[in-house]
Amino acid sequence: MAISVSSTRGGVNADINITPLADVMLVLLIIFMITAPLIAAGFYATMPQGVNLIKSEEKPDDVVLGLDRDGHFFLNTKPIAKADVTSALRAIYAVRTKDKILFLKADRALKMSKIQEAIGFARAAGVAVVSAIVDQRPGSEPLVSQERPGQGGS
Repeated sequence: MAISVSSTRGGVNADINITPLADVMLVLLIIFMITAPLIAAGFYATMPQGVNLIKSEEKPDDVVLGLDRDGHFFLNTKPIAKADVTSALRAIYAVRTKDKILFLKADRALKMSKIQEAIGFARAAGVAVVSAIVDQRPGSEPLVSQERPGQGGS
């Protein structure tokens, strides 16, 4: 609280009290520090590595089926029961007119049988193309053109 020592009565104090602002900002900082790790905690997998990969950014409308190192399924980073994978994919691709591509992210420690099972679920749901997502091997540069067919330059 500011106290005016001038002799004029009824004067307005033009100083801004930033204490409430600092309090609110500290509370928001604490909230974001707590919730940020929880947002990314949904799906974790160590991607296989490769060379000569064409770089492509993930788009918001891409459908990504993930398998973590324990073999749990994730659809667009949200956990999904193994029994529900085919029906969830079928519901997505039944109304999709753009493409029928499924991007598969699987931990590199998984057995091939788990990956084949995921591909089987995708095929049963009507997916036309299953594309594996991998990371560029550290310290290597792709030796192929980064131009995607049908997209032109860059």
